[in-house]
Amino acid sequence: MSLTLSTAANAIGTDLWGFSPRIDFSAYASGAEATAFDFQSPNAYYRCLLNVSLDTGSWSADDLISIVVRGNGLVLFKSKWAVNATTLGQPIEFPYNFVLPPNTQFKVVLALTSNTAMVGTGSVIMTGREIGEVHA
Repeated sequence: MSLTLSTAANAIGTDLWGFSPRIDFSAYASGAEATAFDFQSPNAYYRCLLNVSLDTGSWSADDLISIVVRGNGLVLFKSKWAVNATTLGQPIEFPYNFVLPPNTQFKVVLALTSNTAMVGTGSVIMTGREIGEVHA
């Protein structure tokens, strides 16, 4: 197996992991959601960590960045904040810890809203470890 970037996750034994493709915000309209992950979880519970990498490049003050985590179409986590003049102004801490239930349609999206220029990139890394067995 080789390292690949994908919107899917990989599972071997009790481990689950994924490396999303690098999202180039210049390829999207302002405010449009770009998919980092979109997959159905295996038939097991996983304790997971999600980390987001953002290259803010030339973002301007008052640009907005959003990170949304969905499970079966429901918003499980959403963080949205404005960039200030000198820093990203990130109000949350990563990694984001969560339990991923079995057979869940899991999706992570990033969105940049800008009145000046759609620039910069973002990506997501996820790791998980199985925490229990599902019995029929």
